[in-house]
Amino acid sequence: MAAANSSTRVVDLDFDTIKTNLKTFMKGQSAIRDYDFEGSNINVLLDVLSYNTYLNNFYLNMLSNEMFLDTALEKDSVVAHAKELNYVPRSAHGAVAYLDITINPDDTPNSITIPKWTEFQTSVDGTSLVFSTQDEHVIKPSTDASTNTTVYTVANVAIYEGRTIDEFAVVDASNNYTFTITNANVDTRHLTLKVRESQTSTVNSTWTKADTLFGVNASSNVFFLEPTTNDQFKITFGDGVFGRKPAQGQVLEVQYRNSKADAGNNAKKFSSADTIQGYSSIILTTVTNSTGGRVAEPIEDIKFNAPKAFQVQERAVTAEDYKIIIQREFPEVKNILAFGGENLTPPKFGKVIVAVDLADADGVPETKKTAISDFLKKKSPVGIEAEVVIPDFTYIESNIDVSYDVTQTNQEPESIKSKAQTALTNWANTNINSFDSIFRNSKATAAIDAADNSIVSSQIVNRPFKKLQPTNVATTWKLEYNNVLDPDDKFIDGISNKFYKPAIESSLFTYDTSSDAMFIDNGEGGLIIAKLTAAGNYQVLKTNVGTIDYTTGIMNINSITISTYVGTALKIYGRCKSKDIKTKNASILQLNADDLTFNITQERL
Repeated sequence: MAAANSSTRVVDLDFDTIKTNLKTFMKGQSAIRDYDFEGSNINVLLDVLSYNTYLNNFYLNMLSNEMFLDTALEKDSVVAHAKELNYVPRSAHGAVAYLDITINPDDTPNSITIPKWTEFQTSVDGTSLVFSTQDEHVIKPSTDASTNTTVYTVANVAIYEGRTIDEFAVVDASNNYTFTITNANVDTRHLTLKVRESQTSTVNSTWTKADTLFGVNASSNVFFLEPTTNDQFKITFGDGVFGRKPAQGQVLEVQYRNSKADAGNNAKKFSSADTIQGYSSIILTTVTNSTGGRVAEPIEDIKFNAPKAFQVQERAVTAEDYKIIIQREFPEVKNILAFGGENLTPPKFGKVIVAVDLADADGVPETKKTAISDFLKKKSPVGIEAEVVIPDFTYIESNIDVSYDVTQTNQEPESIKSKAQTALTNWANTNINSFDSIFRNSKATAAIDAADNSIVSSQIVNRPFKKLQPTNVATTWKLEYNNVLDPDDKFIDGISNKFYKPAIESSLFTYDTSSDAMFIDNGEGGLIIAKLTAAGNYQVLKTNVGTIDYTTGIMNINSITISTYVGTALKIYGRCKSKDIKTKNASILQLNADDLTFNITQERL
């Protein structure tokens, strides 16, 4: 028998090294001599042994990888590990849109009912889509004040993308009293289950989905949803102690939407797929374009979310808990911030303020806020109320001076501008455009400087601003800049704009008979309405229209009627003392490409 060779390595995995190790081992014996001759029979056997060892090494390496959540590559393996943490990966989500629905009947019914699952049609990029209601809506007649006619209208109706699918199965011991849903694109949020006593029976009972065993007893009509292989989901039932076990021969009826995930986003125009209660004159007005469509949770997201969901344990206590459970249930939420109501002015004790920002959408519909609030009621501690609010956006206007060395490049100024703009917007998307962010001027200029080797310097002058959309109705506003403002000396009527730099300055709007009016501060904490003469001098139109606290950055505008304004929004700019701009509480810093002005200078060094 050959003696062990101490130079043999057992940790190498590639074919050539394995064969070399076998040859090294063979050097310790004298019975076989031609193992190192490529044309010998024993060398062929060494190839076979090396190949077999290589395959075993590969198999065992992959197998060991699949045994752990962090290293698993196959989704079925990742899902299996997530189940051990009691985590159910997110299914595909159909997009949701909100409609105002008006029905014009040819008679005067007491009410018109829009049933659950009522379908509407649309298309996005040539793809036909079906949306349907999730709830039943009963419309009572009302009077249109402008036409003095009877109308049947319901506002903000949520409709979800996905074709309605019905699946049936007979309970049998052969399937271990489980039911696997056929379609991988099932949207499990609105899945319903009914159980009939037999195939001939018309009486059924509705079973509800349970997420935990709390409150579940032997008579509870509940089912559990768990992931299985091939991106599918499986319905399981209780064991007769925690949850009722269906009897053999009973019929399961599962109803759900089979969605097209993110392909359903940004649908704008809808039409009715059929009559509603026999009426065909249906007017649909889109309140919110469809958003929120998501593919089933990918592998990397499951790896990231499963341990955090296990940490949360289906309850919201800390701010991070709120973030985890909301983004798990509502993946369309892009940014989220949770903080105690005691941090508000005035404080709201016993409340948790949850500010949410949706992806690819402006604002948050009331129906979505209600859905999030209702969801949080089941997760929050007793005595704590979650209040969902819309973020307060603070936008940034930036004037950027960029100098580059023409001896280092043959690029035109427009090319340098494009690179600098891309660098700044990418930096903003990573570092701001979210809650709890700070615009660090030095970091932003460093990002621009790194955009091209020829850029030698850059300077940024920022002004935060707020957007208002007056509606020709007397309105008051409270604006929070969350930064210390930099007032000039006391304002004097008729002073030139060359000598007075206001801390507050707005874009132009129409006030009284002046179409070029603007808000400015007077340097002493007061807000006035003024305009610029042809000579560039300020002319006061109205005083005492509001107040500014330069230290806190809070501005209050008294009740005022603004009929029209320039642009899509009335912008009110602030001039800060610091080059760095901060946010506070439910405020998001937003830097958009449309608010950037670049001045490119060529230098020869």
